[in-house]
Amino acid sequence: MVELLAPAGQIDSGYAAFAYGADAVYLGLTRFSARAEAENFTQQDLNGFVQYAHDNNKKVLVAVNTIFFEDEKADLIETLQIIEAARADGVIVQDLGTARLIKKYFPVLRLHASTQMAVHNREGVEALRDLGFKRVVLARELTLDEITEICQVPGIEKEVFIHGALCYCYSGLCLFSSIYAGRSANRGKCVYPCREPFKLDSKSKHLFSMKDLAQGENVRLLEKAGVTALKIEGRKKSPLYVAAVTDYYRSILNGETNRKTLAEKRDRISCIFSRPTTELYLKGRKNFTVVDPDIVGHRGLVLGKVEKVSAHGKDRFLCFKTAAAIERHDGIQIDLPGSERPFGFSAQKLHVNGKNVFKVPSGSRTEIALPEKAPFIPAGAAIYLSSSGAVKKAYPVPKPKIKPISTAVSVNVTVDPDCISAETESVRVSVNGHFSKANSFETAQKAIRDSFSKTGGSAFVLKEMTVENPQKLFVPLSILNDLRRQLYEQAGEKADRVRQEQKTHQKEEILKQEVLSVSVVPSAVVSYNVKTDDPAFAAVLAQSEEPVDEIVFELASDTSPELLKNLSKEKIRFALPAVARAWETEFLKRRIQALISAGYEKFEIGNVWGLSVFKGQKIDLSFDWPVYAANSSAVRALLDLGVSGFVVSPETPDPTGLFKAFSDRAIAVVYQDPPLFVSETCPYAALDGKCQKCGGNRCEKITSRYGEFVSVMKNCRHFLLAKNPVKKKRELTAAGAKRLRLEFLKRPQSVEQKLSVLRRLIRK
Repeated sequence: MVELLAPAGQIDSGYAAFAYGADAVYLGLTRFSARAEAENFTQQDLNGFVQYAHDNNKKVLVAVNTIFFEDEKADLIETLQIIEAARADGVIVQDLGTARLIKKYFPVLRLHASTQMAVHNREGVEALRDLGFKRVVLARELTLDEITEICQVPGIEKEVFIHGALCYCYSGLCLFSSIYAGRSANRGKCVYPCREPFKLDSKSKHLFSMKDLAQGENVRLLEKAGVTALKIEGRKKSPLYVAAVTDYYRSILNGETNRKTLAEKRDRISCIFSRPTTELYLKGRKNFTVVDPDIVGHRGLVLGKVEKVSAHGKDRFLCFKTAAAIERHDGIQIDLPGSERPFGFSAQKLHVNGKNVFKVPSGSRTEIALPEKAPFIPAGAAIYLSSSGAVKKAYPVPKPKIKPISTAVSVNVTVDPDCISAETESVRVSVNGHFSKANSFETAQKAIRDSFSKTGGSAFVLKEMTVENPQKLFVPLSILNDLRRQLYEQAGEKADRVRQEQKTHQKEEILKQEVLSVSVVPSAVVSYNVKTDDPAFAAVLAQSEEPVDEIVFELASDTSPELLKNLSKEKIRFALPAVARAWETEFLKRRIQALISAGYEKFEIGNVWGLSVFKGQKIDLSFDWPVYAANSSAVRALLDLGVSGFVVSPETPDPTGLFKAFSDRAIAVVYQDPPLFVSETCPYAALDGKCQKCGGNRCEKITSRYGEFVSVMKNCRHFLLAKNPVKKKRELTAAGAKRLRLEFLKRPQSVEQKLSVLRRLIRK
């Protein structure tokens, strides 16, 4: 049976998820989570929650799904130690460095590939399986046909999102927030610039603001396709939201056929939090209504439309016929012309037939008093129920009492005339006294056993006990209780010290093995390589005398074989794009095999899917920046794969150590058009809800409060670029970079313009 996986940004959300039908919960700790601003779990929370889950035959997955930097490695190791000690059922990972640490030092932990790895085709899933991952969270953009094909890959579980907020960009490939706000989506701190208004063709719209995913009864199709787990997004949502969404999908998966019941549960979700919804591309790529360009944020359940606003004394009343039951103190929102956010207020006065009422049944003509400073509200404006007391009452969240995790302990008690002692395997305590012969030896022995059986509040449960009392003495209960308290306290403190010493020793040993040190004498020679997707530019460079050591040419599904003729086998490296869907990969795989057969030996990949393409091939392979080599553990993971070079992540705050330690393989991008967004969603179609028939290629200027941008459609895939390329030659060479890359990708420029930029930058 398919697994229903619910979010928990706080412990109450986790309890709500399990109470309303989740088979598993995913959560984050206070560090290294892609929802860094959720409440998240402490170590104590995690320990108790995992035990509660396991006691109820449920599972807990922990998200450690951000890239990490070198100075955070010790903290990351501590996080993994916490997860291992809690016995979590899986770890969701983005960074290959984190994956390496888990495989090598925490092998008991089960590796799950985060959707932040942007895995979007069969080849990517095969590659992750070969790297030791047990489950992969697929990119949200996939169609049902693609998911069905991917589910045929054996040896690895597949997880898909079914409900919740959508990113405009492929998860893991967004650099907008990082570059423009200094808050990286790959570090869990996105500021959601995609929700901002952008101006195109003099129209200011929310071009990139996605509707919320809601697959509803499509989950049965996904279950039939062979998906392992169905995932609900929402670690920043309330326990009430988690309860309602989980309950809705559990009903569907349990075979609920009553349409009214399902509709009621879906409507409850709308009262808690809802944007307009979409199936995204599950039924096919030609869906042009996945963006909500006009209004952002929560609306609610549709109640009706304004008939009129009338005055009764000092109050103004909103008059309409309600499509759902409402009650006093419920939240009301109204769409206002020209406003991107609805006007909201609490229903304090309700009238039906001129009488004050507390509740209004569905289908009733009602009047709701407006706040004193309410704006003008026109007739015909849409009205929503944005919060509901009845819905809150429908989902009480249990708060179970968690039993402390206990360790079995054996105790030996010895009674002498002037002293009583107790010991475990690790500690011994004693209390002096003057003990006389017991009136009833059996009663005295039972009192000792009963006292030490009371381990509540400690970390122990009594497994077995021996009492040595040869002179058959009586010990007062107060002394027994004092002895027991001291024994369990000291044993607990000793156990904590031992565990901490073991963890510290393990961390120090890992850090020794993973230490970043200069292993190669840095070369004084600076070399240049150029990456481009322009075949004409590549051909000119190949024949020119420019001081370029390597040309990296990015292949595409429309790359003509004729354009690749006569390129130098020594100088050219062919690159696979980070994103290539099923219809593109087949062409690219054939093209790669033809190039290898023709004697070309140098290739580059920007996503793990390329590993599957080159599996078993004897080639010279390098990795581009979307693989995120931001720390030495990630670099070593790549070196274990036999790479000859890797591009250091542009998000690395201080790459000096990486350049010094791996100077012969570390590549620094000193001139780049970093794709702020990479998306399957066309912003031009979003404006009108239909294809603009641009032939899949278009370039326009787009502006927002962040500045001016270049919007590029290439083969019906959208790339948002900054107004100007990023230049970092001075700072990266100062950091020790010797292999410098200049990128000329996506931005429309002539060959002459590119050559001019190249010459100017090389001379600097």
